[in-house]
This record gives sequence, structure tokens and C-alpha cells, in this order.
Amino acid sequence: MGSFLQPKNTVEVYRGASATISLSVVDTNGAVVDLTGATVVMTVKERLESPRNVFQKSSTDVAEISITSARGGLAEIYILPADTLSRDIKQYVFDVWVILPSGKRMVVVEPSTFDIQPAVTVLS
Repeated sequence: MGSFLQPKNTVEVYRGASATISLSVVDTNGAVVDLTGATVVMTVKERLESPRNVFQKSSTDVAEISITSARGGLAEIYILPADTLSRDIKQYVFDVWVILPSGKRMVVVEPSTFDIQPAVTVLS
């Protein structure tokens, strides 16, 4: 089945705002990866080598990540206001992994930029 690695991406989110990130998982041949029984995990850190997560999302909680079409390889990652509201305005790093039912773990979005932008209106 080849690597699931997708190109680097930049995600920009306004501090305190909601955002949805759409994910389409395909292999290196462009074939859709079946996500039935899989877990999708997104991790955000200050730096690649940081020992602690700024936050982490998992499809084990559908309020965080929803696999919208398992056979279609589609998922949505939900960034909630609380995820960014108390964070500094700066660039962070994130990646996305898929853990298949077999236990195999694949990086589907390589370490990329997660950019928290300033907002004029900030609701608490």
C-alpha cells in the first residue's frame, strides 16, 4: 500500500474562532484509503521538538475529528474556539496521523505550519 504522506500544508486560524479542516486520505498511487475502524489524530505543538502538545484531536471523539466517509477516506478536523483562545499569536507546527485497525501508524500530513492569526473581535 505505499506511503500516505501528503504535502505540507499551512492552516491559518483566527484566535478564538472555529474552523474545519477537511482531510482526504489517499496513498501514493492516488487510491483512496479506507478509514473504516481507523483513528485519525492531529497534534499541534509549539515546535517540532517540543515535548508537550499545545492540543491534540482524535477521531475517538467525534466533536474533535469526524470520519465523514470511511470508505471515501474523508475526515473533518474541528478547531474549536477554546483550542486557540488562550494561545499566543504565532506559528505552531502540526501533523496528522492515521492509525489503521491493524495497528499500522501512518503520517498523512507531514509536519506543517499551524498559524494563529490575530482577531479584532475576541469572544470569551
